[in-house]
Amino acid sequence: DSGFTREGFLQGARGAFEIVVDAFAAGDTERLRGLLDDDVCRPFSRAIKDRENADQTLESALVSIDESEIIEAGMNGRTAFITVRVVSKQINVTHDSDGNVVDGDAAHEVTVTDLWTFERDTRSRNPNWKLAATRSPN
Repeated sequence: DSGFTREGFLQGARGAFEIVVDAFAAGDTERLRGLLDDDVCRPFSRAIKDRENADQTLESALVSIDESEIIEAGMNGRTAFITVRVVSKQINVTHDSDGNVVDGDAAHEVTVTDLWTFERDTRSRNPNWKLAATRSPN
């Protein structure tokens, strides 16, 4: 792709990170479907459904993205993949139906490190990358 730049990709990856964190907290599976491949979308949707079934809500604030770096890139056939290490500060609090905190602490941000792999079919006219895998280091 002659228009590909490292910084442009990382800017898009940071934007996708913000959207996915926000959509996941809001339980917006439709918004997630456009950004995630099916193998990633299923567990995200399942976690949202489990939260809804428990009558819980997730309040999430992405305080900052402190680092984003490409740690791996390559091709698998005609599919390009890029793995990005994202270090962010977040506040994540889960509430029950009465508003009581069941997980997290609204007064404390946590540092979260994620490894996100994006993929794109190089034969496709669609220039968008989809999130194909997420994991934590270690």
